[in-house]
Amino acid sequence: MARLLLGVDGGATKTRAVLAQFGGPVLGAGTAGSSNYQSVGLERAVAAIVEAIRAAFADARLMPEENEVAAVCFGLAGVDRPADRERLSGRLERERLARRSIIVNDSELVLAAGCPDGWGVALISGTGSICFGRAPDGRTARAGGWGYILGDEGSGFDIAVQALRLATRTADGRANAPGLLRAALDFWELDTPEQLIELVYQREGGAPGSVARFATRVLELAEAGDPDARQVLDRAADDLALHVATVTRRLGLDRPPLAFGGGVLRASALLREAVYERAGVPLGPAAVVDDPALGALAIARRLAEIPG
Repeated sequence: MARLLLGVDGGATKTRAVLAQFGGPVLGAGTAGSSNYQSVGLERAVAAIVEAIRAAFADARLMPEENEVAAVCFGLAGVDRPADRERLSGRLERERLARRSIIVNDSELVLAAGCPDGWGVALISGTGSICFGRAPDGRTARAGGWGYILGDEGSGFDIAVQALRLATRTADGRANAPGLLRAALDFWELDTPEQLIELVYQREGGAPGSVARFATRVLELAEAGDPDARQVLDRAADDLALHVATVTRRLGLDRPPLAFGGGVLRASALLREAVYERAGVPLGPAAVVDDPALGALAIARRLAEIPG
């Protein structure tokens, strides 16, 4: 039987699993919905993980029951404390997905994929935001990751909300950001600004990922020169740069490599450049991680190689 590895990248919007041959290429990949258990609950999170893994096996034209998985790494948003990992690991073990498993925060996947020497700083901005760093001696630090109510500054949700607030203030005359107002109405195919109330509080209420989708349009406007969208981008860049500076200083890193992850940072070179320039600390080379699940595979491979 083939010995396989699994890497799972579970975020607030979607879950991606990749299946690879031990010491070989990626064989298949699959996706499912959110597996952030803080947002969707334990059972829905586990169901999404299992669905993504089964889709990866199907893509590889393999049967899970007939092929041994040596190790799996679950990189999951919302897993920030030992209690989170214990709760999820206990539930996932019942699924018998692999001989060995490890659960880490999804920010560790970006570092594993984007910092080849195993140390540096990983910054994620997708639906949420978080920064994770590891020193060469193994010490770690993080900033952000508090969720969309308590934090997530510079995230897709935060960018979308800041832009929508400017749009609604424009609608009643307290601001003048016509480009953002028109973009919001066009994005959701609305006829009047008042329809944003029902959209956000009822149709999209409780689903930060749905609201966060608007961030991509805001960033496109900023890159096209809209001054109000650029104002929103600049604020996000300041917030994300502070994440990077805080982690770098806490660990005493000298010119650490910086790995960018998350759909928002992947989508906007302008935002990435602004973050790098505003960090206020010397940084090393920057890389963009397009598929954090490959970082999960790298961690799973290291786990499988541990004797015992």
